[in-house]
Amino acid sequence: MLQRTWRDGWIRSGVTLAIWLSLVQICAAATLSSPVSWGSPDQPWGKRRAVTAADRAAIAAYRSGHKALIYSTNFAGTSELQADWTTVSDDSPGNQSCRRSDSIGTSAGGLRLKTLPSTACRTARWSTGYVASKAKYGYGFFEARIKIADIQGLNNAVWLTTDDNFEIDIAEVRYPNYIHFGLQYWPPTKAEQHAGMGGGASFKENLSSSFHDVGLLRTLTGMVYEVDGEPIAAVVTNGAMKGAVTIRFSTVLGDWAGGKVPDHPENHDMMVQWLHVFAP
Repeated sequence: MLQRTWRDGWIRSGVTLAIWLSLVQICAAATLSSPVSWGSPDQPWGKRRAVTAADRAAIAAYRSGHKALIYSTNFAGTSELQADWTTVSDDSPGNQSCRRSDSIGTSAGGLRLKTLPSTACRTARWSTGYVASKAKYGYGFFEARIKIADIQGLNNAVWLTTDDNFEIDIAEVRYPNYIHFGLQYWPPTKAEQHAGMGGGASFKENLSSSFHDVGLLRTLTGMVYEVDGEPIAAVVTNGAMKGAVTIRFSTVLGDWAGGKVPDHPENHDMMVQWLHVFAP
């Protein structure tokens, strides 16, 4: 809560958000090693389109502080985490870790989703972390600064779920340099089928070597996916997704996450330095 009080004090004092954001938005930008690929077909509620100059201008405006900031956190304390976030526990037999609250920590460096040895899972030998926001948000710009774990076999995820049964994968990052992005529909009844669309981006840099920004601009008509200030993909939704979103950060072990899980994945963690949510 100290971070929120500090932020609100700056706003009341008339200091512009642009000054503040110029201090926190310093990180080495990742560069694409090849064009973004689309690995699944378009859907009626999600169709790919080219990134435009207007997309770049919109992302730049949010990152320079020209829009209203409605939530911000640097995860520096447990009291704020407990007030604003829910810790999620699950244990899927298809994964090689369960998710437990012991794998969630906060510090001056931010939120840490820890990979720990565990005897509390049904079959897995490790636990990983998962938190979800208690508040829900509408349209706007969502951006987080993260540092992924330096091992294969760990999915480092920043994602949203909507009240109308969509999952928006802002970034599922896999060591050393791959980001999956996507949009999925999870039907509430068996009368419909699950479907998804999305793609992937490979980068020249080792994404575990430093922090990187990942974000999503969500509007009534579409979405733009962003990495380090550069739009990498865009999707037309045409109003199909109207539900408010829950913000989620999670890690999970699995051989499907960029390579085989190592024999000792413990102490290889994902960090979230901060999260910003802007109004449309």
